[in-house]
Amino acid sequence: MQIDNRIPSFLSFYEEKKPLTRDKLEQYFNEHEIIFKDYFPMHCPKTEARIQLAIDKYDSKIEDIRTISQTLPAIIEDIEEAFAQTYQLDLDLAHVLMVGTFGSNAFVTRDNRRKIFFAAEKLSAKPEHLHVITAHEIGHVTHFALATRQGIDWSTIDWMHGLTTLFTEGAATYLSKKMVPGLLQPVYFTYDDEGAPWVECYERNKAEVKRRFLEDATGEWDMAKEREWFRLSGGTYFGYNRIGYLLGTDYMEHLIEKLGEEQALTFWNGNDLKADILNWLAEK
Repeated sequence: MQIDNRIPSFLSFYEEKKPLTRDKLEQYFNEHEIIFKDYFPMHCPKTEARIQLAIDKYDSKIEDIRTISQTLPAIIEDIEEAFAQTYQLDLDLAHVLMVGTFGSNAFVTRDNRRKIFFAAEKLSAKPEHLHVITAHEIGHVTHFALATRQGIDWSTIDWMHGLTTLFTEGAATYLSKKMVPGLLQPVYFTYDDEGAPWVECYERNKAEVKRRFLEDATGEWDMAKEREWFRLSGGTYFGYNRIGYLLGTDYMEHLIEKLGEEQALTFWNGNDLKADILNWLAEK
């Protein structure tokens, strides 16, 4: 396990360079180019408005950022060890702790599915929330590792389609619920205490959510649909972003009930995953 904690360098920069400006922040990005090349532009649009928004918001988050820098490394160690023991895997992950510009909160990189980034400015500092988002991200890697252990041909996976994202986000959320049990349901989707209205919206509109996703998934999938269902920038259909996470978790729990955990988590190996999800979506 490797933990590259870049948060202290940001905190030093923040204290030395106040008041922050766009030029000063660009200097910081350049000094840490090795991490920001993964962050921009895939996980955060680098626009003038985005940079200014970050400058305006850092002050209100700085104490949380300090706390996260101190507490998150130990949480990562505990959660990774728990996954490794539960699933008998040598995960050997690389974790990068950083301060970004209020884009993604955490992500597994696409070119290295054993490297996880955590953006502290987007995280709640409460330990239970940090446990859940850590378990969600390590859950992604565990999900991939289980399929690799079964010999999956990764070249057959359509990573750019929403049906694949539905499956992977559902699996990661299921695993986070298993590894960090006992919390209120919304915490597993929003990683904070603000998610109750979001989950209630999904439960109230579940049939329409399934119908709408089915409609989108049977047409050509594009980035607009990906944003709507799975990104923080979405939410035009139902008023809440990332509704696809809840739908994916429902599908995963359905699949586990039908097949058992191991078969469900590795279902994309040798099965027509897309067809199965479409059939489930069409069910009344």
